[in-house]
Amino acid sequence: MTPISDSQIIVILLSVFVTGVFALRLGKELYQ
Repeated sequence: MTPISDSQIIVILLSVFVTGVFALRLGKELYQ
């Protein structure tokens, strides 16, 4: 396995955060 650099960790965290926010907004629109 290759070691994960700090920049890759930041990109992964940002992508997970954006996906979570998008899923929450989509869920709110569906349940309204």
